[in-house]
Amino acid sequence: MENTTNEELDLSYCINLVFKRFWLLVAMVALGLVAAVLVNLLMRPAYKATALMMINKEDAGKIDATPYGSFASEEDYYRTQYQLLQSRSLLSKVYTKMKLGQVEEFANPNGLKKLEKSLDVAPITRSRLVNVSATAYDPTLAADIVNTLTDTFVADNVSNRVFMGQDVIAALESTERSSAEQELLNSMPQVVNSDFIKTLKQQASKLAADRARLLAKYTTNHPDVISVQNQLDAVNGQINTETRRLVQSIKIELSGQFSGNNIRVIDPAVTPEKPVRPRKLMNLAIGLLGGGLLGLMLVFVLEFLDQSVKSSEDLEEKLGLPFLGFVPYEKLKKKEREYATLLKEGNSLVAENVRNVRTMLDFSLAGEHNAPILITSSLQGEGKSHLSSNLLVALAQTGKKVLLVDGDLRRARVHRVFKLSTEKGLSNIWDADPQKADYAANIQAVKDVPNLFVMTSGQRPPNPAELLNTPKLADFIAWATQHYDQVVVDCPAIMPVSDTLLWGKYIPRAVFVIKYGQTNAKLAQLALDKLKKAGIKVLGAVIGHYRPEGLSYGKYGYYKNYSYYNEEK
Repeated sequence: MENTTNEELDLSYCINLVFKRFWLLVAMVALGLVAAVLVNLLMRPAYKATALMMINKEDAGKIDATPYGSFASEEDYYRTQYQLLQSRSLLSKVYTKMKLGQVEEFANPNGLKKLEKSLDVAPITRSRLVNVSATAYDPTLAADIVNTLTDTFVADNVSNRVFMGQDVIAALESTERSSAEQELLNSMPQVVNSDFIKTLKQQASKLAADRARLLAKYTTNHPDVISVQNQLDAVNGQINTETRRLVQSIKIELSGQFSGNNIRVIDPAVTPEKPVRPRKLMNLAIGLLGGGLLGLMLVFVLEFLDQSVKSSEDLEEKLGLPFLGFVPYEKLKKKEREYATLLKEGNSLVAENVRNVRTMLDFSLAGEHNAPILITSSLQGEGKSHLSSNLLVALAQTGKKVLLVDGDLRRARVHRVFKLSTEKGLSNIWDADPQKADYAANIQAVKDVPNLFVMTSGQRPPNPAELLNTPKLADFIAWATQHYDQVVVDCPAIMPVSDTLLWGKYIPRAVFVIKYGQTNAKLAQLALDKLKKAGIKVLGAVIGHYRPEGLSYGKYGYYKNYSYYNEEK
C-alpha cells in the first residue's frame, strides 16, 4: 500500500513538474517541429527505383557426372548471387556503360562508392525473388541504373554459363578420346547405373569365366576358346558403344543447360513518381518526438539544478525549517493597498493563508504568545514587508493591540504600505529632544485597521548600525512589549548588512521569509547560519509570492475546490 502511494506521489510530482515548465516543453516541441520543416524544405528529394528478379538454382548443379564435382549448397549459391549483384566489377561495368562520371551526383572520385551506397539488394523471404533498388536525385536515372545493372548481371551470367559449359564438354571429349582415361568414363554414374550396361557386364563376366575355365584345358587356338573369346569381344564392344552413347547424351544435355539462363528479370524498374526522401511525415514525427523528449529532459535537468525553495518539502529537506504556511501571489488593482484582501468581506484564498500563518505562528510561540518577533529574509525583495503588513492586519483582527515596527533604517517600506508619514518613526527615539524621542509620539495608528499601530523607520539616519547597537533599542523593546499585545519588527534582509543580528540581541525569535521559486537554498542556509550563530531562534519559514502550478493546484485544480476560494466573476 505504501509503495502504491509513493508511486502515485511520484507520478503526480512528474506531471506537476511538466505543467510547471509547460511553456519550455512547448518551446522545445516547436523547435523540433521547425527543425523538421527546415529539413523537409532543404533536403534534396531522392527517388528510388526497384526491379524484381528471379534467381533459380543452376540446373547444371543436378549433373554430377562431370569430373569436377557438384556445385555449392543452395543457401551458399543464393548468398553468392546477392553479393555478385553488388560486386565492384559489376558496378564498374554499369558506371562505365552509363557514363556516370559525367553525372553530377556520381562525378567525384568517390562516385563508384556512391553508386554502391545507392544500391539495395533485398531478397524476398521464402522465394527465389529479389528486389534490386537504386536511389538517385533524378528519378529517370534511378530506373536506368537498376535496369542497366540487372541486364548486365543477366548477360554476365549467360556468358559465364556458356564458357563453363564449353570447358566441361571439352573435358568430356578429351577423356573420351584418351584410352588411358577410359576407366574414368566407365565410373560415371550414368554409366554405372545403366541397366543395359549392367546386363552386358554380367554377360562379359560369365564369358570371361568360361574362357578361363577352357584355357585350363585347351590352348588359345582351340575352337571352343576362340568361340568364347569372340562372344566376349562382341559384348565388350557393345559396352563401349553404349558408354559412348551415354557420354554423347550427357554432352548434349550439358550443352542445353549451360547455354540457357537461370536468372531473369521479372519486373524491370520504372521511373518513380514520388521521392523516398525526405520522408516528410516521419521527419515531422521525429521532430515532434525529439523536441518533446528534449523538452522533458530540460525540464528535469533544470529542476535538478534548481536550488530555489518552492514547497514545504524543500524547506524541510534543504533548510531544515518548520513550515508556517504559504502567502499566495496576488495581483492588486491600481492604488489598492497590499492588505486590502484582508479587509474585504468574505474569505479569499490569500486572507485564509495569512490567517493560517497567524495560527501556525501562535503554535510556534507556545507559551510565549505575546513575545516580540522579527521578520526577515536572506535578500532584499523576498516579500518580508508584504508578509509583515498582512500578518499584523490579521493579528489586529483578532482584537489584539499590535505594533508593527519598520526596523529597516536603510530601505524602509512599511510607511508606503500604510501610507504614513516618516516625520515620526524609529530613528527619532535616539533624538536628543526628549519630546521628539518619546516612544508613543512616534507611533501612528492605521485608520482603516482597528488595533493596528505602526512605527515607521522615520528619517533615514547616517549610521543605522551604530544606533541599533545601543541600550536605547533594548529600552524601546521593553516599553513596546508592555504596551502592546504583540510586537513585530520588519527587519532588513540578513545579507549583506548585519542590522537584523543587532535586533536579535533583544528579540531572539524570527520568522524567515522565502520567495517562491526565487530564494536560493544555499544562500538562505548561509543567512540561517548567521541567525543561529547570533543566537536567534527561527520559529519557521513562510513561502511568499506563491504561485500554484501543475495539475494539483491552480485556478482549476485543488484551490478551485478549496472552500474559501472566491472566483472572480
